[in-house]
Amino acid sequence: MSTKSTTSTLPAPDAEAQWSPEKTDSGSKEEATPSTMSKEEVVVSTSSTTPGLTGWRKALILVMLCSSQFFDIFNGASAIAALPTIGRDLHFTQGMLQWALAAYTLTFGSMQVPAGRLSDIYHPKPVFIIGYLCVGIFSILCGVSVQPIMLLVFRAVSGIGAAMTVPSAIAMIVINIPEPREQAKALAFYGAAGGIGNIVGFIIGGVLSVEASWRWTFHLLGMATVPFAVVSWFLLPNTASSADSSVKRGMDIPGITILTGGLILFVYAISDGGEAGWATPQILTTLILSIVFFVAFFLVERVSKDPAIPPRTWFNKNFAVMFFYAWSPYWNFMSMELLFVEVFQDIFHWSPISAAVHCIPIGITGVVSNVAVGLWGHHVPMRVQLVLGQLGMVIGTILFALADRPEKYWSYIVPGMIINMIGIGPAYVGATTVAMAGAPPGEEGVVGAILYTSFQIGSTIGIAITSSIALSVNLKQPLDAASQFTGYAASWWSLTAMHGLCLIFALIFVRK
Repeated sequence: MSTKSTTSTLPAPDAEAQWSPEKTDSGSKEEATPSTMSKEEVVVSTSSTTPGLTGWRKALILVMLCSSQFFDIFNGASAIAALPTIGRDLHFTQGMLQWALAAYTLTFGSMQVPAGRLSDIYHPKPVFIIGYLCVGIFSILCGVSVQPIMLLVFRAVSGIGAAMTVPSAIAMIVINIPEPREQAKALAFYGAAGGIGNIVGFIIGGVLSVEASWRWTFHLLGMATVPFAVVSWFLLPNTASSADSSVKRGMDIPGITILTGGLILFVYAISDGGEAGWATPQILTTLILSIVFFVAFFLVERVSKDPAIPPRTWFNKNFAVMFFYAWSPYWNFMSMELLFVEVFQDIFHWSPISAAVHCIPIGITGVVSNVAVGLWGHHVPMRVQLVLGQLGMVIGTILFALADRPEKYWSYIVPGMIINMIGIGPAYVGATTVAMAGAPPGEEGVVGAILYTSFQIGSTIGIAITSSIALSVNLKQPLDAASQFTGYAASWWSLTAMHGLCLIFALIFVRK
C-alpha cells in the first residue's frame, strides 16, 4: 500500500519530533527501529500491521459498499422479471425489447473506465455517492416513462450512475482492506451482495409486475437508493486515491469517447443482427465500424500522454487473460436469467410470479458460492478455481439445453442452476482477485474499472448474442411450444461453447 493512502488513516501529530536518528547501545551499528527509520519507511511498515479502521467501522463500510452492488444487480434482475409486462405496456417490438436491459448494461460497462479514472484522480467517495444518487433519481424517472425511448434513455443514465459506484467501491475496499486474505473475503462479500440483489430483484420485480405495476419496481429502487447515498456521505471514510498527487492526470476524453462509441456500435450490430439479418448493409456497416473504433482506441491510448487505460496495464500479471475470462460469469448470468424468464413465461406458460419463484435457486446458490469462495478459496490454487468455475457453468448450460418441458424443472433445471452458480462463484471471485492482485498503487480504480467493464461487456454481449440466436432460430420454427424451445436450446449451446473456450484460456494462459 502506498504511503499516501496509509497516512490518510493514521495519526501524524508531532511527527517531526519522533524521527531523529539515534545510535544503538553498541554505538557502531544502527538497527531498523522507529528511531532510525525515515517517516516513509515507518509509515509503510506500520500499514501492513496496523489497519486504519476498527472492526466495526470496517464492517459498516463494507456493508455500505456492498449495498451498491446489491442495488446494481437488483436493478437488472427486477427489470428482467418485469420485461414482458414492460414490453406489452410500452409497445416494444420483440427485437427492441432487449434494449430495456442492454441500455443499462451497455452504459454500465462502457462508463466504468472514466468512473475509475475519476476515482484515481480525485477521491473515490464523492464518485461513489454521485453515482448512487444518479441510480436512485433516474430509476424513479424510469418508472414514469410512457414511451420506449424515454425508458431507454433513463435506463442508460441509470447505468452511468451504477458504473460510478463500482470502481469507486472496489478502490475503497482495496485501499482500506489491504491484507490479501481479508481483501479476498471483502471482494467475495461484495459479489455475494449481487447474488442477494438478484434473488430479491427477481421476486420483487415479478410480484410488483403482477400485483401492482412494473413502474413500482423502479420507484422502489429509487426510494431505497437515495437514502443509502445520503448515509454513505457520513459513513464512508475520506480515503484519497493512492496515486501520486504530484502527477497531474486527466480524463482522456478522446479515448473514452472512441471506446464508448465502439461498444455501442458493436452491441447494436449483435442485438439487431438476428432480426434484421446478418448480411444486411446496416448490420455489416455497424459491425465493421465498431472494429475500426476499437482499433482506433488502442492507437489513441498508445500516443496519449495520459491514457484512460495505460498500455502497461495490459502487461500486469494475468490481467489481459482475466479481461477476456471475466466476460464469462455475467455473460452466463444475465443470459441465463433472461432466457429463463422467456422460457418460463412463453414456453412453459407460467405467470411472472411463478417464473420469479422458480428462479430462487439461482440467487440462493449464488450467495453461498461467493461467500464460500471468499472464506475458503485461498486454500485452492487460483488456476484450479478458474477451471472449476468454467466446468460448473459448462455442466449447467448443458442441462438447461436439455430441459425442454416443465416436467424437467426438478430433474434438469434445478440441478443445472445449482451447479451453474457454484461455477460462477469461483469464476467471478477468482477473476477479481487475480486481476486486482497485480494493480499498481494509484491504479486500483482504473484496474477495477477495466475488470468490471469486462464483466459488463460479457453481460451486454451475452444478452445480445443469446437473444439474437433464439430469435433468429425461432423465426424459422413453427409456433408451438416444443418447436419454439429450439431457439432457446441453441442459445444454451452457444453458452456451453463460450465456457469451453474460457476453460482453455484458464488452463493455458493463467500464470501462478
